[in-house]
Amino acid sequence: MDRHEEIKQQCVQILNYYYVLPDTEFPLDTKERVDVVGYFKNKIAPDVGIEVELSSDFQHDAAKLAKTPSFQWRLIVTDDPDTLSLRPVTNVNGKSIEIVRPPDEEVAFEAKIREFTNQNKRTWFNEFKKRIDRETQTSTKDPLPDFIEEIRDQGLDVDVTKDIMFRTALGGIHLGFYAQGTLGTEYHRSTGVPRELLYLRARNLIFEDRPGRSYDTGRQSIYYLSRDGRDLAERLIDERIREKEEKLRQIIGKYGDSAFLISLIGQMGRFVDRADASVFLNNYPYSGVQLPSVGVSWNEVPRDLIEEFNIDSEIAYTTSVMAGSPLFRETLKKVYKALTDAQLGNETKAFNSKGDSWGEMYSVPLRALLRKLDVEEWIESSQRDKLKSYAEWVILRAHNPSVPSTLYDSFKAIGSDVHDAEVLIGELAEQGITSKPVKGGTSTVAIYDYKRFNDYCEEKMAIMLQDILKGNQ
Repeated sequence: MDRHEEIKQQCVQILNYYYVLPDTEFPLDTKERVDVVGYFKNKIAPDVGIEVELSSDFQHDAAKLAKTPSFQWRLIVTDDPDTLSLRPVTNVNGKSIEIVRPPDEEVAFEAKIREFTNQNKRTWFNEFKKRIDRETQTSTKDPLPDFIEEIRDQGLDVDVTKDIMFRTALGGIHLGFYAQGTLGTEYHRSTGVPRELLYLRARNLIFEDRPGRSYDTGRQSIYYLSRDGRDLAERLIDERIREKEEKLRQIIGKYGDSAFLISLIGQMGRFVDRADASVFLNNYPYSGVQLPSVGVSWNEVPRDLIEEFNIDSEIAYTTSVMAGSPLFRETLKKVYKALTDAQLGNETKAFNSKGDSWGEMYSVPLRALLRKLDVEEWIESSQRDKLKSYAEWVILRAHNPSVPSTLYDSFKAIGSDVHDAEVLIGELAEQGITSKPVKGGTSTVAIYDYKRFNDYCEEKMAIMLQDILKGNQ
């Protein structure tokens, strides 16, 4: 099956899953054909028209979709860079044509089907397939018992081996560095290398990476999980969470569902406590906030997080802004440190591509931990609006007034718009702290009193943060 036909079949399967009756090679009066159509609201003529474009002409395919009046939704599925540059929506002959990547590359296609059919609560197609696969493969033998027996036969420590697999799956294990010595390249060991690690490396379940400038100045020795070790690591992670579930519940109970989820989703399960940042952040506390940019697409959030937990890009960016904000930063550190201390995460050194240390990196099993909470219910509750309001004030406080895109593009990325930004600025203007929004100038606003501006924004954030976390302690 070639790629064009493969993508058509993916579209057909997803349409079927959402009770949209599909058909392929639908004939038009012009003797042309549309790759895939779907019948949902209209049982006589198709409501959905889909063209799969790999090497064909965009204008031709779009014109075919535009000339069919019954289509309520017109879509081109493509991986062509030129066509993708036109997305998300382009206008052809007065009709809107939406452009997305193939269903196996991102979830935008399925997300649109969910919206079109009003089935946003349904399990995502890939998650459904995974569940069916698991049910049909119940006879598949669990590899973990044989692996444990293998480790015992080798005379190695089972608990040490499990811990190595766990840590290499989550951020890695830093053991030393290689540098040029008097007799050639020498290994400078920062800690003892256990036999269990050497055996796992020989089994190709883990591998050694050596980031750094060169062997003259030093290359770090870090062990990570290999592709061959993923299945075992997933089972070991699930096993550890089961064993430590009481401790996990205590951590969630101490910090609350909201603080726990903001910490995990906002950092995508990985937090670097930068060694060089403390003094700088004390003087410029909002420099640590990563402002999101406009033009977000579904594939910027890992597909399985969207499918399993409905964590869309707006929530991902909103929680990221919150997690990086000064008022929340200490809570963020405490949550990751608590999980690591409970052996539910891994702490190691973080290095850049030159081999320079950034500080301590904390990694936790994001997906396995999220399964312990009802993430979707939390997202769809009133928390979504509260999180967005808090993030708006953080973005306003952190943005550069002389670069309007740092405000307006960031608002769009979290699901707000220019009007929402102008409302906040208007509130400040009423207090005499800033001007009203600047129209046609080079800045978003004139700030008349920076101290009052900073204090006012932070007071608003403090009140909102307390409300977000209230009742979850």
